[in-house]
Amino acid sequence: MPTNRFRDAALAAAARGWMVFPLRAGSKRPAIDAWPDQATIDRDRIIAWWAAHPSANVAIATGPSGLYVLDLDTRHGHNGADTLYRLADTAAARASLLTFTVSTPSNGYHLYYRVPEGIQLRNTTSRLGAGIDSRGHGGYVVAAGSRIGAGSYRIVTARPPAALPDWLFERLAPQPLSLPAVVADPPHSPDAYLNAIVAGETRRVATAEPGIRNTTLFRASFTLGRLIAGGELDQQRVRDALIAAAQGHIGIANFTTREMNRTITSGLALGARRPRQLTRRP
Repeated sequence: MPTNRFRDAALAAAARGWMVFPLRAGSKRPAIDAWPDQATIDRDRIIAWWAAHPSANVAIATGPSGLYVLDLDTRHGHNGADTLYRLADTAAARASLLTFTVSTPSNGYHLYYRVPEGIQLRNTTSRLGAGIDSRGHGGYVVAAGSRIGAGSYRIVTARPPAALPDWLFERLAPQPLSLPAVVADPPHSPDAYLNAIVAGETRRVATAEPGIRNTTLFRASFTLGRLIAGGELDQQRVRDALIAAAQGHIGIANFTTREMNRTITSGLALGARRPRQLTRRP
């Protein structure tokens, strides 16, 4: 098989389990229609694509690949890397950013992170701050080995993608449109407050639209998982409440019992890494 740097880059990305498809030569525009459905890790299909379009750039469909990619740009007077560094205000937060990294022709960087299976974080523009965009569900990134103009996308850190840090997840996850009224009066005791939290989170899950259902369930599991880790809530009680809230979604838009349980487990596990305790008056 003759050498082809673009095809080989596509095969290398696919070997990591990332779903790829071709872009137009020297461009960021897809070379095929319906790329979200066509992206693949199939070796024969990739070879055929690049045999037909040997100079095509390579794209990675982030959502199907289980990836969330931060795009740190340096254009328009902003430096996304500096913005992200300021957001990471502790040594632990800065250390959590270390991950698979690709440099871009515009002197920026793509930081690749893993997201829990079943979680759909959407693309964002400057949500984290000036110079930082992101690509997740419904998006793609130009892969290492591609060329734009005289510049190339190059791997600068080849370590496996780290899990998306929880402090970034909290900033990127969709916020509830409004806070539901879960109690008639403000709670005056820790137990009442905890009951209100559980009721609020489970109500959000029960009423979530299909497009944000998984993320809402994950976020609720994460929030309540923090309280479990802090000794405030019982894990079985929380799991039962989340299952009851999500039960009405089973069978709608391909949502399954397995996916529900997996999402709850992932959210609780992430929450366990950030225990939360209530402040009680003496």
